[in-house]
Amino acid sequence: MTKNIFYFLSLLPLLASCSVSKKSSIPSTPKSTSVKDSKRAKEQDMALFLDAERARLMGNFQEALKLYTEYIGKNAGNATAFYNVSRIYYHNKEINLAIKYAEKATQLDPGNKYFQEFYIQMLVYNNNTQKAESQFNTLIEKNPSNEDFIYKKAMLHVKAKDYEKALVAFSDLEKKIGFNEDIILQKKALYQRLGKTDLAIAELQKLREAEPAAVQYLIMMIDVYEDVKQKQKTEDMYQELETKFPDDPLAQVALAQYYLDKNNTPQYNSFMQKVIKNKNLDVDTKIALIIPSLQKLESDSTSDKNQILEMAKTITTESPDNKGAQQLYADILYYSKKNDEALIEYKKFLKLDQSKFDPWSQIMSIYLDKQLHDSVIQYGTQCVDLFPNNPMPYFFMGISYLQKKEASKAVKPLSKAVDLEPENPALYAQLYASLGEAYHSLKNFEWSDSCFEKSLKIQPNDATTLNNYAYYLSLRKSKLDEAEKMSKKSLVLQPDSKSFLDTYGWILFQQGKYAEAKTYIEKAIKAGGEEDGTLFEHLGDIYYKLNDVAKAKEHWNLAKSKGEDNPLLNKKAKEGMWYEE
Repeated sequence: MTKNIFYFLSLLPLLASCSVSKKSSIPSTPKSTSVKDSKRAKEQDMALFLDAERARLMGNFQEALKLYTEYIGKNAGNATAFYNVSRIYYHNKEINLAIKYAEKATQLDPGNKYFQEFYIQMLVYNNNTQKAESQFNTLIEKNPSNEDFIYKKAMLHVKAKDYEKALVAFSDLEKKIGFNEDIILQKKALYQRLGKTDLAIAELQKLREAEPAAVQYLIMMIDVYEDVKQKQKTEDMYQELETKFPDDPLAQVALAQYYLDKNNTPQYNSFMQKVIKNKNLDVDTKIALIIPSLQKLESDSTSDKNQILEMAKTITTESPDNKGAQQLYADILYYSKKNDEALIEYKKFLKLDQSKFDPWSQIMSIYLDKQLHDSVIQYGTQCVDLFPNNPMPYFFMGISYLQKKEASKAVKPLSKAVDLEPENPALYAQLYASLGEAYHSLKNFEWSDSCFEKSLKIQPNDATTLNNYAYYLSLRKSKLDEAEKMSKKSLVLQPDSKSFLDTYGWILFQQGKYAEAKTYIEKAIKAGGEEDGTLFEHLGDIYYKLNDVAKAKEHWNLAKSKGEDNPLLNKKAKEGMWYEE
């Protein structure tokens, strides 16, 4: 309906121009024939204009431009045609031509404020501020009662960062319409940009005097002083805020944030309690105010954590159907390492909303941490139906199958995750490393090596992948020199790792460097491996190769006493002989 009205209005200038008769020489044909021909010509012109406008409205801009060009060739004085052509060029991003035709439309019909405004828009779009200002001055002169033109002129200066001129325009408008909050706030912002803090404050003071009970203007003053780091004035105003508006929700929010920034936990908690209990504050505001508290969970005392948890719980209790409140409470429990409680809350959230991935991810992460791999796989299976293009659920399932010693089942989800090409390089590398482990378990060593090498190409300094790949090579006695280099690099990255020291010692053993191997296995034992039977078995093997059979047998038996139990170890300990795996 609106389009049809505009279409009719756009024809008015044309209709007006068509109704004005033009002076011409008297034709030689009879008068009746001349009138008939003239009428036919006008009808043809009108049809041409209508066809052009119809093409434009239908989005056929190329055809519209062709028809309008033909029309303007016959009717060079029709402003509407130039205006419509300008709009076509603007749509086609041909701004210079749009400006040219818009300017012509204003010249042909200087009293048409719509043409004038469009012309200004084109000039502003092309950053021709000076000419746009001149056009605004013309508009304002012709339409002195139109306040909107003065406002737009002021905003033009703001866009051009000519703040002094913008202030003059806003002041002119203020004189015209009187006290106006929007104009005052615009002037306040301009004074701030010019570094005139006192004048910005003076503008806000006008608003405070007009509405003494409006707390927002005092908060704005605080923001102004904070921006220029006038600490004492900021402190004074926060005290005024606390004294005069203790029950105002906006003041409580501002004061809670103030005391949070000052690390004044008791006062922060005090105002946060007021915020949480304030019935005039919406749930989303309360949630937004608690979110910065999440970073405090790692460093604060238990009592402070409990305060934050209680706040989140209160919001959830008061708004049981609010998804944001439910997720926030679950997240705070999770980051507080209260995984069992977090699990319950995340499941509550999923009953409200299954469309967000993070709660699913946290549930799978908690179950993986608890080594409840069947639960990980259960939730992962549901999750991939909802998020088929997210690699994480496939990753969680793949890791769980690996932990369950079901390598053949791990390959499919891990491969799917790799195919999705995660943007996170660490995850991408971990996926290939996990596939390397799966293929190693399946004795597909060629693919295993390929996956480990792809992982290290993405993350060459991943100490765990370096260690694992080196260890698997040592077990196969394959590429031992390469394995030794990778293992040594992992120790440079993590020199005190018991597992990495053991791997390096075992590679040295496979290379026949028994004395060096002994040193590293002993370091591994001292690095937390005192109860690790595998390390003592390895040390026994080394002693045997060093021709100390008594020590070898002693350490094999020590390995058994520390829980290591395998047929080969039992045979070595019983017979005092080393047997190769």
